Amino acid sequence: MRYGLYRLFVQSQAVGASKVFFDVYNGSERAITVSSVEAIKDGSVAVTGTLAVQLFLTRTSAVGTGGTAATEEGTSLTAATITKLDTRALPDGVTARAAPSGGATAGAVVAERQVFTEETAAVNYEPVEFLRSLLVVQPGTGIRIVQGSIASVGNIGFGVVFY
Repeated sequence: MRYGLYRLFVQSQAVGASKVFFDVYNGSERAITVSSVEAIKDGSVAVTGTLAVQLFLTRTSAVGTGGTAATEEGTSLTAATITKLDTRALPDGVTARAAPSGGATAGAVVAERQVFTEETAAVNYEPVEFLRSLLVVQPGTGIRIVQGSIASVGNIGFGVVFY
């Protein structure tokens, strides 16, 4: 039996040095596969003369705590939600949260990308993809996006597709 296809939407959040933007944790009994992780710059926030935001996609070895748990099939435009892209139920134990304040223990770095949050640069409105191949997330592990230690300004949202 295979799992369904899902998309995690993480609302736009203010950037911050060393901030963990979200995590996805696989507490199920089977591996899940991540096919896409995108950073989406929020152009509705006016910022000028900024530095790019350095973002890292890392594995995790523990579930995130604190922050705001993503809801399944949520309808809020301002809260994290996991949406089914087909009719299969989300596997028990697969969780996600925006801005976890604990847990989501850092694991191996998978990818690093730069997002320039200046709203006047037209190229900024293209999503920034972190994966060029599939990423398998074994039970008892997860993924997260964390900003590097350099501060900047602006807001960034995220989209994650997994099955």
